[in-house]
Amino acid sequence: MSYKLLSYYTDGGIAAGVLVDGNVFELSTVLGGSRPYSMLDALEHWETARPKLAAFAKSAPSGGLALSGVKLAAPVPRPPAIYCAGANYKDHVQSMERMLGLKPEPDPHDVGLTPWHFIKSPASVVGTGAEIVVESSKLDWEAELALVVGVRARHLTLDNALDCVAAVTIGNDFSARDYLQREQLDIRSPFKYDWIGQKSFDGSCPLGPWLTPLDDVDDIQSLPIKLWVNDTLRQDSTTRNMIFTAAEQLVQLSSRLTLYPGDVIMTGTPAGTGAESGEFLNQGDVVKIQIGELGELVNRVG
Repeated sequence: MSYKLLSYYTDGGIAAGVLVDGNVFELSTVLGGSRPYSMLDALEHWETARPKLAAFAKSAPSGGLALSGVKLAAPVPRPPAIYCAGANYKDHVQSMERMLGLKPEPDPHDVGLTPWHFIKSPASVVGTGAEIVVESSKLDWEAELALVVGVRARHLTLDNALDCVAAVTIGNDFSARDYLQREQLDIRSPFKYDWIGQKSFDGSCPLGPWLTPLDDVDDIQSLPIKLWVNDTLRQDSTTRNMIFTAAEQLVQLSSRLTLYPGDVIMTGTPAGTGAESGEFLNQGDVVKIQIGELGELVNRVG
């Protein structure tokens, strides 16, 4: 039997748990020890936690808390770092080129380009069910597959890059498009773009509903990815459309810095964002994302 890792609210704060067959068990009970384990604790000791978690799930445990009675937090409530890939889906890039009247660009691999990332603040993370409140008239959605690191890594290769990934989850890179540029500055200025304003506000990085161990994912480069706004399907693609694969992104990031357990890599979004159609989110809208069998990430705009 498979398992998921999640974080949930208790009277004392946020606890980490293991989900097996619809029941939630406290992580410290499963892993053993005299103190509560956070999700970061499990990820920082992933090589020893991983076999214990798999064995626990196979033992068909009884008891625990019913998932239906648990309020979920973000599975990693405060990741050490969040790296977000930009312009990384073929269909999204093609759609934006058509909208802007640009000529199609060559495959980045053919011109020697490498993956490009920006950073979101760990303080921007919320879980499924959280309400997103932001003063933006152009609040946009971006469904993304998120990788969660479980092994400290530097100078990865394509052959071993995925070995550092403990699990995957669903992410939404909410973006305030009206804060994209500082209008007073010339388009050529390196200070033209407001990355904090448009990408890193409170609630701009929902993650969840839980972590699915990479062991339970057959191929992260062939997962269907869908996003609905209310009942309207807005994004409908597959991770096969990534320009730079998950492995290529990990190689690039680890060539510049050390990846640590708990770090999250958002791998880009496919076609169907509001920026492509000029339609954005309104108060009361509900955004739902599904990626393969990873669960549902649902957030309402407040």
